[in-house]
Formats: sequence, C-alpha cells, structure tokens
Amino acid sequence: MKGAESIQQNEKQTADISKDTISFLIFSVNNHRLGIEISLVQEIVRDTKVHFLPFVPSYIEGLINYSGKPYTVVNPVVLEKNPHGPLIEISSPTFLLFKREDDHFCLHISMVEIFYEVQKEDLEDEDWEDEIEYRGEKIPLIKPDEIEELLKHDLGA
Repeated sequence: MKGAESIQQNEKQTADISKDTISFLIFSVNNHRLGIEISLVQEIVRDTKVHFLPFVPSYIEGLINYSGKPYTVVNPVVLEKNPHGPLIEISSPTFLLFKREDDHFCLHISMVEIFYEVQKEDLEDEDWEDEIEYRGEKIPLIKPDEIEELLKHDLGA
C-alpha cells in the first residue's frame, strides 16, 4: 500500500505544480522569436503541402489539409504593423495550428524552439498578455484572436 500512496502523492504534487505555472511555446519566424500560450495551440505540423488560393489577401499563403479539415495558412507578415506588406519568406514547412472552435487557421513558422513553463507568480509583475521574458529576452506573444479579426475583416465574417 505504501507504493500506491506514494504514487497518489506524486500525482497530487504534479497537479499542484501545473496549477501554479503557465506553459508557453517559444518558436521562431526566421531569426525572430515569438511565443504563444500552449493552451491556444492545437498542434504543430511539418512537411505538409500548401495549396494555393486565388483572390485572397497576399498574407494568406493557401490551405493545408490536416485530418480532413482545411486550415488557412497565414504568413507571419500579419504580425507586423502592415500585414499587406511584402511576405516573410520561410523555407521550413512548419505550421502552428491554433486551437479554435469555429475557424481553422495556422501560422507558417520557421521552427519550434522550446516549451517553457513560467510560475504564475512571476507573471503577475509583468504585462504578460503582450510578452514574456525568456533568458533575459522579451518575447512577444501571439494573439490568435487578433489574426482571426484581420481574416474576418479582409475575407468577410
């Protein structure tokens, strides 16, 4: 019985730790690091073909088919002040699929760098809605809702 009690105690400690932390995914677009809260990510997909779409804004690279569902591929140029500017060239076929109830879209990224856990108490002092600190560097956070609003504006709701 002592072993069972030990396992239950370890599971409780793990659950308590996860309540006190927030997990982020830090990734890069070329040499620029960005982050996103893990709870907003559905999956990371590699080596998938992008199918071109005509008559859409230039920041939409096309569609990928993942598990029978079409995902709109968004070029990271939407993260800049002018999303209708020149596209960011990314050679890696890596896509960050956002966890969404209604719309399916993803961001074309260069590579996944690290999964990073932060103590909630460390975030309370910062304005972590916009950025987090990782190894002394301020990492801007991606907001899928803002990307969705741009898509709705440009494509119609």
